[in-house]
Amino acid sequence: MRSFNLYKNSYYQGLIQDLFSGKDGCFVCFMQVFYQNNICKSFDKRIECLDRIVKKELKNCEILSDLLTKLGADAQYQSSERRFVSGKDVDYVKDLKMMLLADVELFEISTIQLKNAISKIEDQHIRANLKKILISKKESLEFLREEILKI
Repeated sequence: MRSFNLYKNSYYQGLIQDLFSGKDGCFVCFMQVFYQNNICKSFDKRIECLDRIVKKELKNCEILSDLLTKLGADAQYQSSERRFVSGKDVDYVKDLKMMLLADVELFEISTIQLKNAISKIEDQHIRANLKKILISKKESLEFLREEILKI
């Protein structure tokens, strides 16, 4: 197997950059759930899954950042089209059910983007890492859907 000091591949860089910090990327997922977790701590402590999801998304961001670095890119907080991630990308809804529904929508979009990227990447090491993130996203979706049923 080839050593994973990957060659510069601008196509792969762009795909992974968008997964990392595109409009519906892992960093936006992290920011939104981190915000919601902090809000819920003060008004609804039942939503323990948010804390788990925050940790999962932070790990996903670390994996993508590492991949970008190994591809010779800089893991900046912007999409491949140079659109910077900001707090404007977070849905600041305060109603608990609406909050979880917004998360489900965001994670579903993020999951679709991951599947699309995996289908376009031939490198097995990158694919394996993206599949780990995909599993994590699917678990998070399951947690969120279970919480919605409890409300």
